[in-house]
Amino acid sequence: MAEAQLRSRVEEALASFERRARANGHTFDQEVELLLQSADKFTPEERVAVSTYFHSRCKGVQPSLTLEEIREGLM
Repeated sequence: MAEAQLRSRVEEALASFERRARANGHTFDQEVELLLQSADKFTPEERVAVSTYFHSRCKGVQPSLTLEEIREGLM
């Protein structure tokens, strides 16, 4: 099940890169190379969006330490 979901996500990502390459008038390989070379940093808005996305995917994940344990470690 998880493997099928992962494969589906990979296929979606590849399709997205292919669409982006066509829109920019590049081949798939050229587009990937440009993306790797640019290595642009995220804008603040993109950082928030990425963070929100990952937090939404991790519902119920608890910190390894309680707040009380964290506070004790700071003293």
